[in-house]
Amino acid sequence: MSEQTDKLLPLVKAYGLSDEESRVYLWLFSDGAETALELSRKLRMGRTKVYRIRDTLRNLGLVEQQLSSRGLKFAAVHPSRFEQIAQEKMSKAKLLLESAPELTVKLQSLEAMSDPRSKVIYFEGLEGLKQVSYNSTRAKDIVRVFEMERLSDFLPFDFAEDVRRQYVARKIQTRDLTNKPSFSGFTDVVELVKTYSKIRYLDPSLLRISFEVLIYNDVYATYSYQNGQIFCVEIHNPELAAMQKQLFDFIWAGAERMKVLDDRGAAEVS
Repeated sequence: MSEQTDKLLPLVKAYGLSDEESRVYLWLFSDGAETALELSRKLRMGRTKVYRIRDTLRNLGLVEQQLSSRGLKFAAVHPSRFEQIAQEKMSKAKLLLESAPELTVKLQSLEAMSDPRSKVIYFEGLEGLKQVSYNSTRAKDIVRVFEMERLSDFLPFDFAEDVRRQYVARKIQTRDLTNKPSFSGFTDVVELVKTYSKIRYLDPSLLRISFEVLIYNDVYATYSYQNGQIFCVEIHNPELAAMQKQLFDFIWAGAERMKVLDDRGAAEVS
């Protein structure tokens, strides 16, 4: 493949294609119709794999078959097909968003009938850490946080901003206790800073926060992401959550208020 088509590879892959599927499409688009044998030789790819990729691309409407004197060939369709794929994905996403609340209610009713009141869930790796963080958007009122770092300090900024926007959309209040006496702005979700977020400083000589902790609903969640090691666990238990909320509120009452310095959430001990 040329340097120019190599640059197009990530753009094509963004539509849900694998690396090899994207390469086959780009090769066909730049080189013209090919037989499976020709593609296999030119791309140094097994014919069985070529046939499998051809079928995938045909199902996506990205290649078409052509009958020639040399046998059956397949060719890339016009790139406007990617616009159609994007529209289809948007339509599907809209339907999923519209049906998600009903699905959530129905699944929760099943959970209420089948699950015990208490459970412990372990999560692994960065994706597990993201899941634990996103689960907090289910909070019904307040998320109480023993905070080591801001969410975007250890997870992708776009993901962290999405969680913050969910807090605002669902009118979830946050209460953060931190050992840091000051920090710079961290978010563009200014409504969270202005309306829904409060933070206080806790002297580490009184209590050193060495694990991130989230307390909301009947959930006590904790995780650590130090030294490349990620540990995440959620404990679902109403009595434990209620006790931890009381402990947090007791500590919160004695913690120092922090002054917010700008709309992005920069703050320092007042």
